[in-house]
Formats: sequence, C-alpha cells, structure tokens
Amino acid sequence: MAEKLNFINTKSQIQSASRLQYPSNIFSNYTDYVKFDFYKYQGPFSGDGKGKTTDINGLSPDLQKYNQSDGQQYKKYSGVEPILMYMPEDISTGYQTDWTGKGFSNIAAGLLKSSGAANAGNGAGTIDAFVSALSTAGGAAPTAVAQGISTGINALGAGDVSTEDVLQGSLGVVLNPNTELMFQGFKLRSFGLKFKMAPRNEKEALEIRKIIGTFKKVSLPNYGQEPGGISDLSKALKNALGKQKGRTNNNYIGVPGLCTVQFMKGNVLHPFLPQYKVCAITDVSINYTPDGTYSTLTDGSPVAIELALQFSETKLVYSNEIIRDGASY
Repeated sequence: MAEKLNFINTKSQIQSASRLQYPSNIFSNYTDYVKFDFYKYQGPFSGDGKGKTTDINGLSPDLQKYNQSDGQQYKKYSGVEPILMYMPEDISTGYQTDWTGKGFSNIAAGLLKSSGAANAGNGAGTIDAFVSALSTAGGAAPTAVAQGISTGINALGAGDVSTEDVLQGSLGVVLNPNTELMFQGFKLRSFGLKFKMAPRNEKEALEIRKIIGTFKKVSLPNYGQEPGGISDLSKALKNALGKQKGRTNNNYIGVPGLCTVQFMKGNVLHPFLPQYKVCAITDVSINYTPDGTYSTLTDGSPVAIELALQFSETKLVYSNEIIRDGASY
C-alpha cells in the first residue's frame, strides 16, 4: 500500500538494518512512527514520458507518469540511510482550492450560455440563449454609449475615466456584475514536523547527529555538479570540456534531494493519518538549547536538541487519488 500511494517501492527499506532511528528502541513492526526515505531530484521534464511506471488500479497512465516525474522513477540519494522517528505531537494537513468571484454582464452571460449550449450539442438551447442575449443587448445601449464617451475622454488625455464612471456620473447606474463563483486552481500541500531528541547514551547521541546531518545534507544543493547526462559523455569529450580529476563545474549547482514522509503503523501505512507524495525539504531548523539552558553530556553532545522540519509536496493531489476508507493522501 505504501508503494502504491507514493509510487516508490520502499517496503524493503523498512526492514533494512542500514537505517537511522530515534529513539533507538523503536520497533518498526509493532509501533507507530514516521519513516523518511531520500531520493535524487528528478526533473519533471527530463524524461521522455516512457519510463517504467507503477501500475495503480483506477489511475490513468498519464496521472501515474505525472507522479513519477514524467514516467521516470526516482533514484535513491546515495550515502544516506532511511530514518525512523517517533510520532510527533503535531500532525495535521490541509487541502486548499482557490475559488474567486467573477463578474459577468448580462450580455456576456447570455453569450456564454449560448456557447455552452452549442458545445453541449443543444441546438434549441443555443437559439434560445442567443435570442435572450440579443434582447439584453438591446437594453444595454447606454453601456455602449458610455464606453465610447470614456474612450474619447481618455484618448484626449483629459483624465482616466471608465465606463462605470460615465454610467454612474451621468445616469446614476452601474453595470449589474452578475457575480459567479469560479474555480481558479488548487495548491501544493506544505506541512511541518518537529522532534525533540534527548540522547540517553553516546550511541544515541551519535545517531541523533547523523539524523540531523542527513536532513541538512539532502536539503542543500551540491556545488559544481555536472548537468544531467554528462556522465555518459566520452572521456575525450570530458577532457575537451575541461573536466579534470578533482575539478568541478562551477557554472552549476545541483538541485537538492527529495524525500518521502510516511506515517506508519507497523510495516504498513497508517490508515488514519495523512500521507504525502514526494516532498522537498524547504527548511531544517535545529535548536541546541530547547530548554533555554546550555548543557551537554560528557562527550560534548547537547542534553536535548529540537529538530524542526518543513516540507512541500512536489506534486498535486487529485480527487482520483483519494481513498475514503483506508490509507490515503
């Protein structure tokens, strides 16, 4: 189920011995926890759209390709391990759509109805709407006159006058706005998680340091990264481009890595908590004195550290992908 929702096969990584975790006695098979897996950035237009996609029942191939960055599977971020963390205190999500009121004059409304009837193949409705629009237009002669007056005044540079100004100032009326609520779009989800970690021994202190280092490393760009595909060039061409051992291409920086954030119940997705698509790590904040006092263990590690993370989904969530009775976005 986890792989189907996120379009990435991470199940094997849950049982992997090569992972970081806090607290050290967290048991992935029995407890609720958060799992982070890390991946290289895959440009949404870097593939040909013919990559191998995960077959998800009920989702169109185009939507599957969109989720997998133009059909290309994300590759693991090298040099880092999956991270398991305890459930944070504040878990929430939101879904935002943008609806905006838009005004239509009676003439425009009539013509739009005529167009809608024509597109729907309703001939009789098209004629009725067109006749209605003509009758409305006949009663809107003052509007046309007012528009001509405002255009003339503005052309002479005598002021900035609108059609509404002329109608109101000379006739004491304004256009009927006929406002309708129109859908404008929807937004990518963003969310944050916060963890307070207090090491109980040197081993756990080292684990915490690696966890923090992983999020910092993945969230930042690489200096001097070669453009995609450069590794496939011949050795001679690399030399011609000035590629020398130990040198980097300082014309470019590599895009930071991505991660998946999954709320787990044992080795499956938690059925009652929100799930997310591949995310960008937009903020990593570390507080080394969360209790307001500087204090360390004998090895120098702070007695407590607070890690605050901010994420933004890289893909939109559509109604087709919502599961009403199980683990879902």
